[in-house]
Amino acid sequence: MIPRILFSDSSLSETDRMVMGLIISLTLKNTYCYASNEYLEKYINKSQRTINYSLSKLKKLEYINIKFEKGKRKIYLNTNKIPTKNAIKSAKTSNKEYASSCTHNINNKYKNKYNKNKEIIPYWMEHPEVCKSSPTSKEELEELEKLLSEFKED
Repeated sequence: MIPRILFSDSSLSETDRMVMGLIISLTLKNTYCYASNEYLEKYINKSQRTINYSLSKLKKLEYINIKFEKGKRKIYLNTNKIPTKNAIKSAKTSNKEYASSCTHNINNKYKNKYNKNKEIIPYWMEHPEVCKSSPTSKEELEELEKLLSEFKED
């Protein structure tokens, strides 16, 4: 979830936006998160140096505030700069029943019109016999050996 305000800020890189999007999603319920650089690095697939640079830039631009309490880093979202009122309300009031209802409605809306009352089941699940293994025939072995020998010659 990346707010439009981040897209309009030309000083932010794509990595900065990804870091900010992840921080926003992690801070919705508590207004802060404990995400370590290692966590951000693995989740976003960028180096620690890049993560450090993004965090510094986001702090300098006042998108986030970083505090250390009892030896733990807390990253706070600057909600004055990034309005998250609606997102926070959704995060706090949503429940599993609502989510499953939403999923159910989305799935029903887009089901194939010819398959209205049936779940879409892959062919191999309806016909498991197609997945059973059988020994390779002599002809298949010869064909495989021929293909392998052509590959080795190249």
